[in-house]
Amino acid sequence: MIYCFFVGKFKEKRFQEAVADYHKRLRTLWPVTLVEIPENSKEIAKVLESKRNKGILVSLDAEGERMDSPEFIRWVTQSSPDLHFFAWGADGPPKNLGDVKMKSLSLSPMTYSHELARVLLMEQLYRAGATLKGHPYPR
Repeated sequence: MIYCFFVGKFKEKRFQEAVADYHKRLRTLWPVTLVEIPENSKEIAKVLESKRNKGILVSLDAEGERMDSPEFIRWVTQSSPDLHFFAWGADGPPKNLGDVKMKSLSLSPMTYSHELARVLLMEQLYRAGATLKGHPYPR
């Protein structure tokens, strides 16, 4: 199961619609759950604690590991059955994640708004699922 935790609310309707579109498409390929978390350190800490030791926690961070799409597809398929992606708000990941172990992943060496980063994550997940199912989308 793949979980995408989005910290903060969408402000741009077009990005929200793009994420919803990819989510609709993804559901035909594999289970993906989207969860919005308020930009509140207590709420974030609560979610992180609830997911501890329940799969791989992935922090989307500009300074994280970089992968191209084929590497990402391999990594997703060879990882734990449960992946928990955290797309942070405008301020990025909290400075103190405590002792929660997270893989840090960069979607690009370029800087994008946090809302667009959510769209990029959804597109890459859809690309991965489509590739694995032999769907013509990735071509």
